[in-house]
Amino acid sequence: MKLPIISLKAKRNSLHPWIFSRMIRHPHQHLQPGSLVEVISREGIFIGRGIYNKKSNIGIRLLTENATEMLDQGFFFKKLEQAKMLRVDILGIDKTSNSYRLIHGEADGLSGLIIDKFADVFVVEPYSAGYVGIMEWIAASLQSLYPGSRIVVRPDERIAAKEGVSFAKVARAYSGPDFVEIKEHDLRMMVNLKTGHKTGFFLDQRENRFVFSQYCRGREVLDCFCYTGGFAISAMLAGAKSATGLDLDEKALETAQENAQLNAVKVTFQHINVFDYLRTMIGKGVQTDVVILDPAKLAGCTEEIKRAHRTYGDINRLGMQVIKPGGILLTCSCSGLVSEREFLSILTRSAAAAGVVLQIFQITGASPDHPFSTIFPEGRYLKAVFARVYPYIKKNSFILPST
Repeated sequence: MKLPIISLKAKRNSLHPWIFSRMIRHPHQHLQPGSLVEVISREGIFIGRGIYNKKSNIGIRLLTENATEMLDQGFFFKKLEQAKMLRVDILGIDKTSNSYRLIHGEADGLSGLIIDKFADVFVVEPYSAGYVGIMEWIAASLQSLYPGSRIVVRPDERIAAKEGVSFAKVARAYSGPDFVEIKEHDLRMMVNLKTGHKTGFFLDQRENRFVFSQYCRGREVLDCFCYTGGFAISAMLAGAKSATGLDLDEKALETAQENAQLNAVKVTFQHINVFDYLRTMIGKGVQTDVVILDPAKLAGCTEEIKRAHRTYGDINRLGMQVIKPGGILLTCSCSGLVSEREFLSILTRSAAAAGVVLQIFQITGASPDHPFSTIFPEGRYLKAVFARVYPYIKKNSFILPST
């Protein structure tokens, strides 16, 4: 298949798969948003092949720089096959869970595409117009690699608007069940594919949920921004004394309650603003053993970074004040625009403002089925900080655990 040729007007100085619109010599001929194209330098030298969209700030998403690779169904099948090999043959995720992220965008060589496996259902979330025309290739490849699987396309309307296309047709063609039950380690969860956030469930916290639950035995747990209850329920399964989950999403809390029943554990879920709840606890002098702070992304663009810093600072300052001396905090940031260094700096300031010291004993990120690439470091977005919390005794001193 001969592809339209797009030339760059600026020199490309990196291997980053995104080529921004300002770097492109846009052709006079009209190309549909998401057209597959061949890219050449301003000197006429082959650069690669990818997805072109004049309407997007990301004018070209490169999919290959190999001149012998054609963008046909075989290409996409190979990418999916390689992705499965990492998750199954190398990581062995299928031994502990029937669900994982199969395609993590640029890290798996498919810029602008997310695919999550939930049991036998694959949820496809396209971030690029280019996947509208080739969704049949993606679906056929998935069904070849996973016989009997079901395909669901869940586009984001905001992304569709930015890309200048409608995903409605492929969403109708690949619709599926409203719910699917999954398992990870000892946890069973219902994933809401109708109203759930993103693809329906946050698989990136799988290992953090399991590891953190082991620290909760016999302790009172407060799961802030609990969504569908993954952390709180995991804690109860591991022997927590009690667990409370807080969120403002009523639909998510309904699913959370169902998930608690599915796992035969008791969790108190409350539809409430987390900030207000923590301030009330502080006002009453109430504290708990364990706190999880896992808010939704706070910085989606550079203009939101300053506000995100303030919000992370506020919520962590409040959360630290309701933890008993020697208690445990798990605090997370899924904002890729806030670096790990910046997040740790925010936590340092929050701790000082709360009158506590953090004894950080572990820092992790997303589960390994969410890899990142050296040519796309933005793929490393999740920060999860595990710490014990101690109040000041005096300046530059804090209570040490008794021996």
